[in-house]
Amino acid sequence: MAPRLNRGDYTVGWVCALPIELSAAQEMLDEVYPSLPPNGNDTNVYTLGCIGEHNVVLAGLPAGKTGTASAASVAMQMKATFSAIRFGLMVGIGGGVPSKEADIRLGDIVVSQPANNYGGVVQYDFGKSIPGGFKPTGLLNAPPQILLSAVTKLRANYDRGQSNTSLHLSKLSRLPKFARDQAGSDVLFEGDYNHTSGDSCMSCDNTRRVRRKERADKMPNVHYGTIASGNQVMRDGATRDKISSHFGGVLCFEMEAGGLMDNFPCMIVRGICDYADSHKNKRWQPYAAGTAAAYTKELLLVVPAIDVASTLTIDEANALHDVLKTIPITAEAPFNAYQRQHDPRCLPDTRVKLLREIYDWADGRDERCIFWLNGLAGTGKSTIARTVARKYYDQKRLGASFFFSRGGGDVSHAGKFVTSIAWQLASNVPTLDQYVCDVIKERRDIASQSLRDQWQQLVLRPLSRLSGSSGSPFYMLVVDALDECDNDKDIRLIVHLLAEAQSLEMARLRVFLTSRPEVPIRNGFVDVPDDDHKDFILHNISPSIIDQDISIFLKHDFELIAKEGSLDTGWPGPEIIKRLVCNASGLFIWAATVCRFVREGKRFARKRLNDILENSSVGVNAAEKRLNEIYITVLRSCIFAEYLEEEVEELRSILKGLLGSIITLLSPLSTQSLSKLLHTAQVEVDQTLDDLHAILYIPKDPTLPLRLHHPSFRDFLFEKSRCEEFWVDEKQAHQDLADRCIKLMEISLKQDICSVKAPNILIADAETAQIEQYLPLEVQYACRYWIDHVQKSGTQLYDDSQVHRFLQKYLLYWLEALGWMKKLSDGIHAISTLESFVSSKSCPGLWSFLRDTKRFVLFNRRAIEQAPLQTYSSALIFAPASSIVKDTFKACIPKWMRVSPKVEEKWNALQQTLEGHTSPVNSVAFSPDGKTLASASSDHTLWDAGSGALLQTNRGSLPVSSFSFTRSAVSHQVASPSIFVKKEWVCSQTGPILWLPPEHRPDHIAVHGGAVGFGYRSGRVTVIELAL
Repeated sequence: MAPRLNRGDYTVGWVCALPIELSAAQEMLDEVYPSLPPNGNDTNVYTLGCIGEHNVVLAGLPAGKTGTASAASVAMQMKATFSAIRFGLMVGIGGGVPSKEADIRLGDIVVSQPANNYGGVVQYDFGKSIPGGFKPTGLLNAPPQILLSAVTKLRANYDRGQSNTSLHLSKLSRLPKFARDQAGSDVLFEGDYNHTSGDSCMSCDNTRRVRRKERADKMPNVHYGTIASGNQVMRDGATRDKISSHFGGVLCFEMEAGGLMDNFPCMIVRGICDYADSHKNKRWQPYAAGTAAAYTKELLLVVPAIDVASTLTIDEANALHDVLKTIPITAEAPFNAYQRQHDPRCLPDTRVKLLREIYDWADGRDERCIFWLNGLAGTGKSTIARTVARKYYDQKRLGASFFFSRGGGDVSHAGKFVTSIAWQLASNVPTLDQYVCDVIKERRDIASQSLRDQWQQLVLRPLSRLSGSSGSPFYMLVVDALDECDNDKDIRLIVHLLAEAQSLEMARLRVFLTSRPEVPIRNGFVDVPDDDHKDFILHNISPSIIDQDISIFLKHDFELIAKEGSLDTGWPGPEIIKRLVCNASGLFIWAATVCRFVREGKRFARKRLNDILENSSVGVNAAEKRLNEIYITVLRSCIFAEYLEEEVEELRSILKGLLGSIITLLSPLSTQSLSKLLHTAQVEVDQTLDDLHAILYIPKDPTLPLRLHHPSFRDFLFEKSRCEEFWVDEKQAHQDLADRCIKLMEISLKQDICSVKAPNILIADAETAQIEQYLPLEVQYACRYWIDHVQKSGTQLYDDSQVHRFLQKYLLYWLEALGWMKKLSDGIHAISTLESFVSSKSCPGLWSFLRDTKRFVLFNRRAIEQAPLQTYSSALIFAPASSIVKDTFKACIPKWMRVSPKVEEKWNALQQTLEGHTSPVNSVAFSPDGKTLASASSDHTLWDAGSGALLQTNRGSLPVSSFSFTRSAVSHQVASPSIFVKKEWVCSQTGPILWLPPEHRPDHIAVHGGAVGFGYRSGRVTVIELAL
């Protein structure tokens, strides 16, 4: 008789959507176990059993219920009932997406696996509306590491011809409906051809069939990659292909995975039963369900049971993930971030010797932990870094990567460098997440500590706790373009921190670092022993090798350009390629810019290539001169010869202004946001940039950020000697952006900008979509960076200047906006920055206002961060009487505040205390008429809290702990039916209305009508009155 196990014995959860999928899953069990008694409110019905050494729980969705929400509900109940489950499997049928890259047939199997910068599943119908369409934002977690490792082993088995899928599939042979010959023929129609009518395709046009080569083997193929999940059945070929293209190639569509991945770590396995088009029918469903179940069984059989036992349960893993989410990271840092998905890697047969040297260093016995690849601008360092990162990412040996980018927001500084590295390491290195989380829980403020302390605690300490050996695999850390970090001291420090990886004994960490050979980095390596780092100077490679690589690159790209433009085969020919290689002077960025420029010319591709060849010359400092020439050529191409002279000057001015803004931005913006920031019509921005794709990455989606293809273009425009015709004055550009930011905030910011109405609404309860609606990206940019632009412009500030007037009118609106944005810390730093270059002698009014503002924000930080509308109530009400901010914005104090509390006169002064109480106040009470508040203390004294007059002294021998006015027996226990205090809030019947700072949270309270009396351990008594 089969054993009856406990709930804690089951470690694998298997979810199916349809009865036919559950039937196939049940047939895969080696043994079926007795059911267990129901558990509370769990409405699932389970099948229990085992596959190999794994105890498995099977559950299906309720009849007639499909979609992400239903799947999530079943999974959550399963997880609650069987709390020892380590991972889940969602197994069933799906609609395939055949393409040139993936020859998907009916009956094939699709397995979710990270690809194209996605975790394996995308929720394509979750996102936001944008001008001209819909932008999906449903990016979900990857499958658990233990299952991805099992997939790697299974694929290796398949490559060696060791597949048992057919054996497992044969278990269904006793059930005729699962047989392949019952499914019918496999017919694929063109994506834009719709089904005519009827249950079959008998009347469909056979000429619209896609002709495919017949497979010799009838066994299903297995495909690995991205699965698209949504709440509606996909039954349109054109839409299918469009969505697939958007996500870089989707393998199948289904309806449940989107509800599972983030809270129920699992792998999705789908048997292909149709092609997600209008020709779909159900004949292939049983066989497809069977192939998916058979593959899943084979997958489980290669997962060692001992590894499952040592894996965290889903609840434990989710708890760790929640802890990790508390440290700030930048999503743009990794090499494969969404914004970098089109950035190139080295072509085959290029950089061969260099890459071999890098891999030999990393994979060999070289004891040096850092490989520093340094080279001049445009020599291909970032392309090499992406290639190295991709190699070790595919091998699951990439620990982390951080690609700096000047003007790239959080990737332009070191503020989130260590936390981002730690977060990635915790995600990529098995068991490290537990150790990183231990540090975060122990040191809640770790993200605000120094970079050195962060590195020691979040990186070195967790890595040192790993068990390892000389034969254990190392993990690669790739840091690109360190020279683009905006602080020289941070650059030198990061070099020192990276070198400390040499001290790790139990874990092997390799650091691949790229940069220009700038002074701060060279100085950083002065203190690093030669035995700890390996240097490679990229621009010292033999010119013949570099020229050969550039030649391969040019031939590859021009072959594509000729094909796209229907140009002659072999165009432009070996002689032209040879000239271009010579003109490149060893700069890959020159070659890449030429190819982009020619490709964007389309019908004028030949003319553009001729322009480049004609404008090239030979001279001193050839590399920089070549860059100057290609950039000038691209910019001049925007100005047509038929333009009048004044039109040329106007367009040049527009170009300089727009490009000046783009290269000066401190965080990238989309064309949509940029046009609003600059108060320029988007059509004008689009038209101006239309011919600049060679030097700018301009996404088709107007909501995605613009980026420079290479930072050398910024250097070019900022240096007058290189670019007098289009030169951008950097300080003036910052001044212009500061002006634009201020003007945008003046027309956008207001009280209650997110229209939440109630002052007690917490940020945690606010909808992100609502915040983004009222605070679009350009407004958020202005709020975050306007002071930085003021500083970098070098503008001399004075009393009654634009900055002073803005603060006097819009300060509270700005602080509220920063609160909703969760960027109040940035605001505090910005205020400190502004204060640092304002003189108390030359502009005493602005200086005093800034000092008071800083105290005001620091004192009220927690209130504003939790409930931004408290900026106008709690923050103002409890500010000292002499506060400049309070006086300036006194009109913003809510009308319901009739009598404000007595507060200190100045910052840092003691709060008002009734003289005479020398011990904690133990009790407070109002008189029946509400005019007198009495307080009792252990020093036996009673006081009138309103006037301060002595009412009575208790002469008894025991301390007074409680009292009441005897005539009406009203004690401190009585509360108004309309006003009461709950934790840190004063509440009315409609909810919390006034947040109390820690210093104002009483130990005892009394309420009478709209009056509230507070008694404190310090001996202080406070009275406020509300008109509600």
